[in-house]
Amino acid sequence: MGQLATRREECRICESRRLSRFLDLGLSPLANRFLRQEQLDDEEPRFPLDVFLCADCSLVQLLEIVDPAFLFRDYIYVSGTSDTMRAHFSSFADEVTKRFAFEPDQLVVEVASNDGTFLSNFEDRGLRLLGVEPAVNIAEIATERGIETINEFFSEEVGERIRTEYGSAACILATNVFAHLDDMNGFVRGLLEALDHEGIFIFENSYVRDMIDHLEFDSVYHEHLSYFSVTALSALFERHGMEIFDVQHQPVHGGSLRVFVQRQGAGHVVTDAPARFCAEERDSGLCDFETYEAFATRVYELRSSLMDLLNSLRGKGKRIVAYGSSAKGNTLLNFMEIGPDVVSYLVDKSPLKQGTFSPGMHLPVLPVDRLVEDRPDYALILAWNFTDEIVNQQQDYIEAGGRFIVPFPTPHIIPDF
Repeated sequence: MGQLATRREECRICESRRLSRFLDLGLSPLANRFLRQEQLDDEEPRFPLDVFLCADCSLVQLLEIVDPAFLFRDYIYVSGTSDTMRAHFSSFADEVTKRFAFEPDQLVVEVASNDGTFLSNFEDRGLRLLGVEPAVNIAEIATERGIETINEFFSEEVGERIRTEYGSAACILATNVFAHLDDMNGFVRGLLEALDHEGIFIFENSYVRDMIDHLEFDSVYHEHLSYFSVTALSALFERHGMEIFDVQHQPVHGGSLRVFVQRQGAGHVVTDAPARFCAEERDSGLCDFETYEAFATRVYELRSSLMDLLNSLRGKGKRIVAYGSSAKGNTLLNFMEIGPDVVSYLVDKSPLKQGTFSPGMHLPVLPVDRLVEDRPDYALILAWNFTDEIVNQQQDYIEAGGRFIVPFPTPHIIPDF
């Protein structure tokens, strides 16, 4: 385990050592490291899942850093599995191309491009496309679908390589990857290497205010090293002569930020949004340690109420399964110790996960069709950020008497009849 993880002693944005822990989720396995049958008896690495607040720049972060090669070189999450995400990426691409009116043949790069689902939305717009994806298996999927992909972790060196081999980028995109970075300052230096002078960086990541307001503690796992406010992000980019010129709040993944960044004084007018977000964060206590202490108390209360509900249903002889073998679901399962004695199995749409076992709790992952075939009484929705999509797709299960348990923000059952 010592070879797989190191511990950071200072803030990954401002290098302050004034870091205070507010949430302890215990020793947890890696949330996306699903197991095969023959691996179930092997020792499974577990790492502390503790969350800290920086008193100086307000970044919420993990200090335990698992080797990214161990996390990402062989990966199991595929963007194209979800109808919700495909629609989101299509809308995102439409906004970007309409707002910024790129010239034909300009270069658009996506960092952590996964299977190319997002970039594929730009294929008919006359732009040159390039993905950067560290997972060997996922990069191969993107390449097979025609998205040229550099199979590396993005860095200052990769940024220089892009500029040298492909020319400077008009736009660099990143969705749900910025939180994965330990060397955030090195990443921004890479952006400056790869972007042309008027180039823009646009990224999305979960918003820490939504995490706090809606009790989304399950977004915490070892891949997610940081949990962002606009206050913290502004401090990061200002260190490198860059500025946030616009911010939007998006509903995806339980609440996310879409952030637009440029070199200071470049061509895009700075909207009032960055300053407004920072003021609202300050006024709502998002920079205060007491806010996070109260959040942790609510997390422990949620654990009690969800376990009370599950145990009550089991006491009545009800059978419970879970829907969505998501990383966030594995945080919840392991923190609450929900194993096969409570939940019989998981169902998931991803063929890469079917036939495996969940990390830590070792729940078997089966195809979604099993819901209708087996007709369990309840399915606990772990991928709760796709609840509407799941319920719409599973009308046959509901009509057969099945019901869903949604854990956030308080445990409740749907449909309520």
